[in-house]
Amino acid sequence: MKNLLKRAYNKSKAFIKDFKKLGNKAKKTFLRKFQKDNKTKKSPKSFKEGNLLFFRYNAIHQEYKFDKNPLIICLGKSRDNNKHILGLNVHWLPENQRILLASLVIEIKKKKNNHVVYEDIKPLIKKFEGSPILRRYAIRRISNSIIQMDEDEYLAASTISFPEWSTVKL
Repeated sequence: MKNLLKRAYNKSKAFIKDFKKLGNKAKKTFLRKFQKDNKTKKSPKSFKEGNLLFFRYNAIHQEYKFDKNPLIICLGKSRDNNKHILGLNVHWLPENQRILLASLVIEIKKKKNNHVVYEDIKPLIKKFEGSPILRRYAIRRISNSIIQMDEDEYLAASTISFPEWSTVKL
């Protein structure tokens, strides 16, 4: 586990350094490309463990704190209710932690044959204590259009801020 964290940390640190050189224009270009290339209709296959997803969400209980435009790392269907998925909402983290989490997921996927489940992430959640990143989503309340990203886009997606994501048209 220690080597995994070290590799992820080094990867995220190098990525931040390189990506900051590109500036905000690169982020906007990247976001437009996301919208165009990765927009798809939701399907059961979309909610595979380890997928990075962006969608609109209409929560059942409006009085609770929730994100209407979550960017999540999917952990698959909830064990106790097949109509829900678990996800790590990276919008609840500061940028450097979002990039670290994305790096960790990439490293776990490499190690675990492209699957990431809650048990893999559970020890890492302590690192992000105080942030409500583990969330449960009712599939029927997820927008029909979603953006599903490839693994090579995880780090770049994690650098895009919540306000920038909220401008995305689905």
